[in-house]
Amino acid sequence: MNQTLLETITAPSLKAVAVHWFSARGGKLMPSWQDLKPRAIARQLPLVWSLNYDHATKSFTGRLAGDRIARLIGQNFRGLPLEQAQTAAAFGEMQPLLNRVVTEPVIYLGSGNIFQYENAFLAGERLLLPLATNGTDTDGLLGATEYQQNENIAMGIQPAVDVSFWFDLEGGPKSGAP
Repeated sequence: MNQTLLETITAPSLKAVAVHWFSARGGKLMPSWQDLKPRAIARQLPLVWSLNYDHATKSFTGRLAGDRIARLIGQNFRGLPLEQAQTAAAFGEMQPLLNRVVTEPVIYLGSGNIFQYENAFLAGERLLLPLATNGTDTDGLLGATEYQQNENIAMGIQPAVDVSFWFDLEGGPKSGAP
C-alpha cells in the first residue's frame, strides 16, 4: 500500500476506513462486500455508506447508510436507486465521481466544503472506495463521509465538491477530473 492516500486523509475516521479496505482486500485488486468486517470499523459505521453498481444499466442502488449519513440526507436510501434517493442537483454532482470510482476503478477523496444547504456549507472529507465481489470487476463502492456538525443546517442537503484527490488502487496519486 502506497502511503500517499493515508497521508492525504486528515480525518482519523476516514483513515481507519481506508486502512480496513486495504486490509480486507488481501491479495485481490479490491475487496468484496463480504470481505469487509463491520467490527473492524465499528466506530466509523455511522459515517459509512455503500452503493451497489450495475454495469449493464450504469446505475447505483443504495445498500447501506450509517446513522449520521441517513440523518443528514433525511432518509435511509437502502434499496433505492440513487436518482430517487437524491435531488436531481445532488445526483448530478455525485454521479461523475461515483462513475469514475467504479469504471476505472480508482479511489476518491474529497475535502473542504462537501455539503451545501442553501448558502451554507459543511466542511469535511468524503472517501469513495470501489468494491468487487470477484475481486476484479467492480460492482459497488464503499463511502465514508466525515463532516462538522452544524445545527443550523437542515436535513436534505446537497453534496458539494470543493477539492478532489484521485488515487490508484494502491493509494498512489492519480490525476484527472471525473
